[in-house]
Amino acid sequence: MAKQTGILSLVGTLDGINFYLRNGKVVARKAGGGFNGELIKKTPSMVRVRENASEFGHCSRIKKVFKDVLFPFFGKRKDGELHGRMMQLFTAIKDCDNVSKRGKRRVDLGLQTLEGRQLLTSFKFTTLVSPIRKGIYNAANQSYHIESLYDDLQFPQGATHLELSYGVVYFDFYTLTASLSLCPVLRVAQQEDAINHTYAPTPLTDPNLTAIAVIGFRYVQEVNGGFYALKGDSAFGLKIVGFGI
Repeated sequence: MAKQTGILSLVGTLDGINFYLRNGKVVARKAGGGFNGELIKKTPSMVRVRENASEFGHCSRIKKVFKDVLFPFFGKRKDGELHGRMMQLFTAIKDCDNVSKRGKRRVDLGLQTLEGRQLLTSFKFTTLVSPIRKGIYNAANQSYHIESLYDDLQFPQGATHLELSYGVVYFDFYTLTASLSLCPVLRVAQQEDAINHTYAPTPLTDPNLTAIAVIGFRYVQEVNGGFYALKGDSAFGLKIVGFGI
């Protein structure tokens, strides 16, 4: 219903007229019009709207499953912009599907292209850049070998160790389910000069699943034998490092 915002100004609907603010001024128009569900479903001119809605829903569901399965990496960290950026990511990957008709393009088919995979592996979940200078992913068994870190790593104030977590997401794009196989955490002290470590998760060979390898890195502080994560985007990062199956 309409409400008074000043001496004369109204915002809302009164006698079939919508009153609303636009660029700081009150304007009015006849209520009604616009789209409704029935028109969108049946009107031939709405075919593009139906196609976009179908693909948007597909990307949204995949985004939710993927983000949820990565919870062990993110924990309770909050990023108000991550949802929108991940939607943009999966929408762009879906656009790489060059075999399906418009309205039925799929993220998994987009990931079968080089461009689609590059979009996922180059996506920046956070602002912290990966500290790994050379890492090798083995698609045959989903293992990941870290050969070296960058020599000029800048540990944030208070950090005593760099913590590296590795896991493989096994994603079923048809049932929209996913599981995560995590390896034990590797901690590297600030004064360590070299690293040579291989993560070896229990591999899966189900042809219906897509393996997506993820490396998480964060700076922590050791206090009385316990390790506590530093807060802030400069202390935590996540990166996709490979695909399997």
